[in-house]
Amino acid sequence: MKWQMKLDMVTRSILTGFFGKRSESRQGITGSLKKGRKACSYFLVLLMAVQIAGCGNQESDGQEESKAREDLVLWSYYETDAQRSGLDNLVDGFNQSQSQYRASWKYVPMTDFDKQLSRSYTEQSLPDMVLIDNPDMPVFIRLGVFEDITQQIESWNLEEEYYKAAVETVSLDGRYYGIPFICNNLGLIYNEEMLKEAGVDPPGTWEELKAAAKELTSGQRKGFLMSAVDSEQGAFQILPWILSAGENPDQIGGEKTKEAFEFLESMVEDGSMSNECINLTQIDVARKFIAGEAAMIENGPWILSMLQEAGISYGITKLPVNRVSSMITGGENIGFIKGKNVEGSLKFFQYCMNGEVMESFCIKTGSLPAKIKKAKKVVKKDEQMRVFEEQMEKAVARTSIPSWSAISKQIPKSFYQMVSKEKTPEEAVEMLPEN
Repeated sequence: MKWQMKLDMVTRSILTGFFGKRSESRQGITGSLKKGRKACSYFLVLLMAVQIAGCGNQESDGQEESKAREDLVLWSYYETDAQRSGLDNLVDGFNQSQSQYRASWKYVPMTDFDKQLSRSYTEQSLPDMVLIDNPDMPVFIRLGVFEDITQQIESWNLEEEYYKAAVETVSLDGRYYGIPFICNNLGLIYNEEMLKEAGVDPPGTWEELKAAAKELTSGQRKGFLMSAVDSEQGAFQILPWILSAGENPDQIGGEKTKEAFEFLESMVEDGSMSNECINLTQIDVARKFIAGEAAMIENGPWILSMLQEAGISYGITKLPVNRVSSMITGGENIGFIKGKNVEGSLKFFQYCMNGEVMESFCIKTGSLPAKIKKAKKVVKKDEQMRVFEEQMEKAVARTSIPSWSAISKQIPKSFYQMVSKEKTPEEAVEMLPEN
């Protein structure tokens, strides 16, 4: 350091000036000692001054280094330990890979994510980018929250290289306002030991599911459990049953919708599914499964790390089918906030897609890359993801369903009133808005 070199020079000068000449007389020696003590006092004062100046320079150097990097802030509602740790790794890896940007992420609860995003937009306190649930993104695109990045990514071939259902959620009128990040869907996850003890095979149809759920119900344990909480999570878990009944996505609320409601209600009625489903999130359902309170659950790959940590012996199969095998796309997109650091945010996304970065993240968090080739690589490394990857080929984007924003809000409310005996299945379905 420069200040240390200066200190050395000053020290040598002082010592040489006061002690460099040898005095031959006692008076000279006494005088020299007095001068020496005085010099030491000056020296100590000078040393303190130089050290303070040096600390100031160090602080200044740190501030300059901080200013040299541009901050990038990401919002996410990730809540499992694996998701949080995975996102920490992405941010740390990006920060170490370059010196222009310093990324960080902030947790915003999923139940409050849209409200905070809307509120922050009006208060001009938005982050640079968000990991947003893909069905929520079109609403904010129309509100003008996200930057049009069509020109910046015109060579990225989203239409060919990413799952179609995921790409639909980041585009409007042929323009792109974000990029699909990860995707997922739902399957039937079952406790292998419980099914083996009961002599039950993993069900593949509605009839088989109902019979298996009844056989597996014992004491505090329910045979089947799902989330029907009053939120997008509940709508996400109920919708596959409606489509499996054969309901046309353009006609949600018809006879097939009523059939799906009646089937799910029948399992609540015979005691093989708890009526608590209307109060449970997907993570709550996973915790019930771990606690041995459910033998089979409808859930997604994001809970697999929880099951592994708990030492649960589990299997995964496709969600049981009635007439049609139809799955809903879940997952997150990265949206780039208009007027913020879009260039830096795009570089963060590019880092995530480099080499095996995204594959490692997805294996850790129980998800699939929205980029098809990378998703298939994940399956080769993690066989339990195969069911979810196979279902992505024909998955339906919720945003492709007319009036989904209104329908998604009403589906769990109608289901709640059916389960709580306030409405019959027919009356509950009649409450759904027309497409």
